[in-house]
Amino acid sequence: MTSIGELRRRTLEALTRPSYSISNKDMLLLNDNANLFGVNPAVEEVARSYDFARLWAYPSENSDALRERIASEFGLSADEVIVGNGSDEILDIASKCFINPGDVFCSPTPTFSMYKFYARLHLARISEKMLREDFSLDPAQLIEDRSKLTALCQPNNPTAVLFDAQAVKKVLDESYGIVMLDEAYAEFCGSSMMNEVMAAEHAIDVRTFSKAYGLAGLRIGYAVSRKEVIDELRSVRTPFGLNSFAESVAIRAMDNQAWVRDVVSEVKSEMTYVRPKLEALGFEVYPSDCNFLLCKAPSPSPALVSALRAEGVAIRDCNSYPLLENHVRITMAPRPMLDALLEKLERLVRGGSG
Repeated sequence: MTSIGELRRRTLEALTRPSYSISNKDMLLLNDNANLFGVNPAVEEVARSYDFARLWAYPSENSDALRERIASEFGLSADEVIVGNGSDEILDIASKCFINPGDVFCSPTPTFSMYKFYARLHLARISEKMLREDFSLDPAQLIEDRSKLTALCQPNNPTAVLFDAQAVKKVLDESYGIVMLDEAYAEFCGSSMMNEVMAAEHAIDVRTFSKAYGLAGLRIGYAVSRKEVIDELRSVRTPFGLNSFAESVAIRAMDNQAWVRDVVSEVKSEMTYVRPKLEALGFEVYPSDCNFLLCKAPSPSPALVSALRAEGVAIRDCNSYPLLENHVRITMAPRPMLDALLEKLERLVRGGSG
């Protein structure tokens, strides 16, 4: 009998999907940059009046009501907006739409690993350009390969800081192919390059409700671009990608920007609190424009992360990234969670268990 391995597409043999799953639901999850300051109140508000008896019906094929709400928020046309089942779906369909087998995909490194995953899935040739030692961007490197698709995270994950706006604009304006600008953390840094994206000929601004909006469990993402680019993306997107309850919640959440601002303020406050305490434990803590801190650990990070996980706390080990040997990424959280982390870190670091 033919094995499933023999039937698997041969081009997937070298493809490794990054793992984000943690099965222990009691684990303190400071590893995935979700909003740990509570679920958006829009969920309960919508649930009170939502007609769940209508869930037998398909949702809007293209999430039209949410597209209209996003368009009105940014002064765009709904034809310039596409909604996805999380921003990951947007990344996937962009690769599916614009990459022929053998086309070049380009991104800086280190950056969000899923960009490369989707590009490889769709048979791109991967070209990664190393960031400078200070984590800044050399735009000329990203332009020189004339790549079909380029991905930039602004501010960047996992390095946590904004790239120079003029460097990003140069990539947007001078790249041969499509440039995806992922602004997942835009609410935390108060910076947006949406206008620059819309002014560029072939650029896409990708956004998410998973971070500042506190809706990671509902998987809601979107992108804006010129109509002709959005039309191409929609041509390869599966219909009914976003469920109708999630769409209603996202619309309500956009109407409560005060809640988002409060979350951002809390993140910054807790970051100010925890930074000196981590430094006192021997961590080198970098500046951050996101809802997480990148830190160089005072001991080998794989062992430290593993020891913490055994204690019920998950942080991200960044050791496998270029430039980030023995670095970890810590999502900001309410004070009790951070104190629990600090208590365990102090014992592990001071006791030499890390």
